[in-house]
Amino acid sequence: MKATNLPLTAITIFSLSFISFSEGLAQNATDNTFEPPCLKEPITDFDFWVGDWVAFDYDTGIVQGIDRIEKINNGCAVFQNWTQLTDRYRANGSPFRYAGISLSSVLPSGKWQQVWVGNYGGTAVLTGGLDEEGTMVITTAEAQAQNGATFKRSWYWDPQDDGTLHSWGEVFIKNKDGTWSEPTIPWNLRYVPRADAPNLSTTPKEE
Repeated sequence: MKATNLPLTAITIFSLSFISFSEGLAQNATDNTFEPPCLKEPITDFDFWVGDWVAFDYDTGIVQGIDRIEKINNGCAVFQNWTQLTDRYRANGSPFRYAGISLSSVLPSGKWQQVWVGNYGGTAVLTGGLDEEGTMVITTAEAQAQNGATFKRSWYWDPQDDGTLHSWGEVFIKNKDGTWSEPTIPWNLRYVPRADAPNLSTTPKEE
């Protein structure tokens, strides 16, 4: 009898819970009290990045790539689709150029987290948020390189008054005394809205 009653009890509890949940949804739909949970800070902190961008090398002005950023999942996440337009990061012997995607969202702690996946493999997980000046700053945890060195990465997005973005990355190496080295900068970009960017066919090619 016990073996027979347990599933019935579980089904009864599940049914009552489902009915209660459904009634709650119906009540919200009737009195219009539902408020979309992802239309306020800090989930809107990265909205300035949303758009269709052309990214230029900050120093040379040479086009580097196209970055398409959109809000998805009812505004609860930011999706990035990066296409490299130069051979700068092309792997030796690769028939295709570098590209990557990322998904960013807010953790229960209120911090932003981004998961980046490149098309040559590898995943980077970075966490952070807006600093006092309104720049989005996210950083990886410490990790070990193949040569044994301990390193971490920080990525930055700084919105400009003219509607462009300054975005760059930094890599820090831990010294033997526990301090961090001066950062190297693997990429330094000026984002321009695609509608305002010059014709890509006339943009100088990277040598």
